[in-house]
Amino acid sequence: MSASRRDFGGSHAGRGARYALQVVHNRTGRVPARPSWCTFLVTYRCNARCKMCDSWRLKPGQELTASQIDEVFAKIGPLDVVRLTGGEPFLREDMADIARAVVARSTPVVLHVTTNGSFADRIARFIDVVQDDVRSRLAFLVSFDGMPQEHDASRGEDVTFDRALDTVRLLAARGIRVSVNHTVISKRSLEDNEALRRAVEPYGVDVHSVLAYSDSAMYSIKLRGKRAEHLIARSRYPLHPSLEGADVIGFVERELAQVQKLRPRERIGKRYYLRGLLARLRADPEAKPRPRCVALRSHLRILPDGRVPVCQFNTETIGNLHSSSFESAWRSPEAERARAWVDACPGCWAECEVIPSAVYTGDIVRAAI
Repeated sequence: MSASRRDFGGSHAGRGARYALQVVHNRTGRVPARPSWCTFLVTYRCNARCKMCDSWRLKPGQELTASQIDEVFAKIGPLDVVRLTGGEPFLREDMADIARAVVARSTPVVLHVTTNGSFADRIARFIDVVQDDVRSRLAFLVSFDGMPQEHDASRGEDVTFDRALDTVRLLAARGIRVSVNHTVISKRSLEDNEALRRAVEPYGVDVHSVLAYSDSAMYSIKLRGKRAEHLIARSRYPLHPSLEGADVIGFVERELAQVQKLRPRERIGKRYYLRGLLARLRADPEAKPRPRCVALRSHLRILPDGRVPVCQFNTETIGNLHSSSFESAWRSPEAERARAWVDACPGCWAECEVIPSAVYTGDIVRAAI
């Protein structure tokens, strides 16, 4: 084992000790020396035309090259989970180089890739060229908005249901971990859920469903670079307007009943998320669970150009990991002010923020017990 991996806890024992320290820091409001979970938007570019996302409307701006990404992740050091997302990641033809750099520098247990599934050929080449040290860590999430009519109407002619299903089929056949993310964007989309489950069942693929938010600072033209505080509330969930009139509470209750069918590792996290979602849909003033947010503590987000935003609902940035050291951004006055904002935040219920917070405060363990 190299000195760098030994020093940062590359072994299972080392990771366990580092996790325990992260939990202690987060519970007491201190700042860990390094994050453990990273969400990296490799691009804003997207070939889909989703109703609930402006990513395809945004000017792409600067994107770090693979060699610059290598430098950035060398500054961060070891991580437990790295999520590569977009936009559509496979609009970048250097995804294999990006994945290699992340794995070489951060040795994550999981390298999670979110895709709309429209580039099955590129994904096949990606899997073929990456080595086992990358392939063994991969977990893909392929996005659907419903069955063909609803999905294609939402995402556009370049991102069809059939293309996404081809990608699911390909990944399952190659032995790559793959799940389906069903973004419930309308009443019709909600009604498609069971049919979508049946469509992917032959491939042994789990379906995870999320209710579309009304907006997001990360992907909104109007809110990019700003705070979306109007979307954050302790006891409610800001549904997308197209879900008006849909039985979302009944849907989440049914989703909870489906949790037992998931893989054991995913079952705990999904049950945790759905229970909190149900409480917020019911406008419970004491909605729980409610973990302390670990944004800018255990969870780090990186934008395509290397800047570091606060979270999905606050895209003000604290620095740039390409142009500065990790320490100067992580300990900057902007970071301290941002963490004060996070601590005062009533708490969102976006799954991509909730799960890292649940894990790195230990709240998910307490809830499971």
